[in-house]
Amino acid sequence: MQVSALFIWFILYSIIGWVYETVYCSIKSLKWDNRGILMGPYCPIYGVGAVLDVLLCGGLGSGWAVFFACMAGSAVLEYATSYGMERMFHAVWWDYSDLPLNLHGRICLPCSVGFGVAGLVVLYGIQPFMVRVTDWMPRDIQELAALLFMAVFAADCALTADSLTQINEKLEATMREIDTQIAEKYEAWIENSRQNLSDGLAALKEKISFDEFRERRTKEEVGKTVSTLNWIQARVLKSSISFRLPAHKELGSRMKNALSFRRGKGKREGIKGEDIK
Repeated sequence: MQVSALFIWFILYSIIGWVYETVYCSIKSLKWDNRGILMGPYCPIYGVGAVLDVLLCGGLGSGWAVFFACMAGSAVLEYATSYGMERMFHAVWWDYSDLPLNLHGRICLPCSVGFGVAGLVVLYGIQPFMVRVTDWMPRDIQELAALLFMAVFAADCALTADSLTQINEKLEATMREIDTQIAEKYEAWIENSRQNLSDGLAALKEKISFDEFRERRTKEEVGKTVSTLNWIQARVLKSSISFRLPAHKELGSRMKNALSFRRGKGKREGIKGEDIK
């Protein structure tokens, strides 16, 4: 079996996975929801799972054996992918916490059963067509197509990984700036609270003033950070569900909301997407 054919299958299955995820989530949310983390229209985890299904389950013979092997294999792949991406980028792209029989929100029995069924569809329904496609292609064309796909995919992965790293750095810098400004204000608030200790109303007003300052500064710093995002970083940030680190989770959510507001405002005012950094 040629490596070029395997990679073409991987890309095609990744595209099919992206189409499925995007259509399903868009219908569920009643709005366009691009489910790919990468810039291209593909979800690599589907491509990896499908190719492993073809390589490892093709000789099992029994449909039940294929089903259970795909169900177990998808659970391992999904859990490992979720854990690895979270460790590297502190972000979450799917969360099954609200579904029954889930493990740490990374996998759940209903989805694993669904992927077991999908393994049967891939192996017996789609893969024969994939084989005909790659067999139809001349050897040179097949290898050239695989190399082109590989170059585009590698560049996409590199740009996305760099954007995720920069987003985390921006979150850290934003938190430091907010903490610095709040610390300075907090010292002044403590001093004023001591002076107004006998006046309960004055102390309450001072507390409210401090809370308003903290909220205002947080909004301002989040707005500044969002304005520095390029379109790749904005795309990657929007693709994530949340961040695992508590501080990152709150700021990340605020940044996503601010980004959605800016894009919505841009559409209403006729601003092109490229103009919103």
